[in-house]
Amino acid sequence: MIGFGYSVFGFLLAIAILVAVHEFGHFWVARKMGVKVLKFSIGFGKSLFRWKRKNDPTEYSIGLIPLGGYVKMLDEREGDVAKSEQDMAFNRKSLSARSAIVAAGPAFNFLFAFFAIWVVFIVGSDDIKPVVGHVVAESVAEKAGFRKGDTITDIDGREVQTWGEHQFYVLHQAMKGNSVKVMVEDRDLQMKELVLDFATLDQSAISSRSITSQIGLWPTIPQAIVEQIVENSPASESGLAPGDLILEIDGVVIADWSGMVEKISRSPGEALSLLVQRGEGTVTLPITPKTVFVNDKAYGQIGLYRPQLAVVDLSYGPLSAIWASIEYNWRMTAITFRSLGRMLTSKMSSENLSGPITIARLAGHTVEAGYIDFLKFLALISISLGLLNLLPIPVLDGGHLLYFSIEAVIGRPPPEKFMIWGQQIGILLLVLLMGVAFYNDIMRLFQ
Repeated sequence: MIGFGYSVFGFLLAIAILVAVHEFGHFWVARKMGVKVLKFSIGFGKSLFRWKRKNDPTEYSIGLIPLGGYVKMLDEREGDVAKSEQDMAFNRKSLSARSAIVAAGPAFNFLFAFFAIWVVFIVGSDDIKPVVGHVVAESVAEKAGFRKGDTITDIDGREVQTWGEHQFYVLHQAMKGNSVKVMVEDRDLQMKELVLDFATLDQSAISSRSITSQIGLWPTIPQAIVEQIVENSPASESGLAPGDLILEIDGVVIADWSGMVEKISRSPGEALSLLVQRGEGTVTLPITPKTVFVNDKAYGQIGLYRPQLAVVDLSYGPLSAIWASIEYNWRMTAITFRSLGRMLTSKMSSENLSGPITIARLAGHTVEAGYIDFLKFLALISISLGLLNLLPIPVLDGGHLLYFSIEAVIGRPPPEKFMIWGQQIGILLLVLLMGVAFYNDIMRLFQ
């Protein structure tokens, strides 16, 4: 229930922030262009709160349905306009002014993403050390020559301090089928250059998961060493003690912590036997994982706290963070745009498309994890929102810009029937898009 609460809160907070940023872009540029703004609303439907400021013609509102927002401008196509105010009507402005007002919404989404990541880079965040813990057999990483214990030091001349650093860069190169040069220091402290050849990578299989996992490269995972035990848990009742190293479970060799968790989680309520190294010797302990339910699915749990991973704090100075944020957001934008194009052309599975349910779950996880993760999440969704609105689909900002482009070519606005026909098609496309996203969300819940 707590997780559900975080999801609802995180989703509503994210939507409120990103919609406010997007609509403020339209609002601010419209004001600068001399357009009278009648209403600025966050949310649709009945107004829960509304107010006006002194000497300000705009009504500000918080709507009942928090799934969007809008800026209502003075426009002769939507009602009578007093002669004295005609010069403040949106439709009376030049083509360039109208284009700037429409494009400002997505532009502010991109600016917000830049600012959010800039703050993240200045404050800093913890990440895993860039040490290889496992290389999948026959994978792109194994063919490149990666071995367990290798420490990644740079990627195409970019210094690497943490495992997650430059992930967007590597993913972007992988999607383009390019090769990437990686410098590593092996266990013998010898430097070697390895080449990740993405030309052999199945492009249709690329997804939003970490690119390193897709090429068969995993970071170092701690051994199954007992550090802290939950009181009155199966672990405390079994006789496990801090410092114990779990070697086997029911005869299955346990290589690391994740292997132990996987075996335990698949054995709810089953009597198991642990082979444990304690000091110089070994002991055998019986244990029965208790059953816990997550989304109505049973999992085993014994009550051990997860050990801390070896982490590095990654941060930048205010000036260097500017360039780092620009590159980060550029890569993220290019990947999102390329992914969208591949889904539309069936070169990437539409299963990667997410709807509000998945977004809400991710929002909840990031809110619970802390404001740094939430800012990263907001930046990604803000870029996605900006790109989505720029699609040349009528009813979206990109559709209006498409009409303006036609106007620039033929010297007059497109015929009204043409625009109405376009809006109907646009609404149908959006409904289909949301239908696929909702379907994917529901399938993920069942999985």
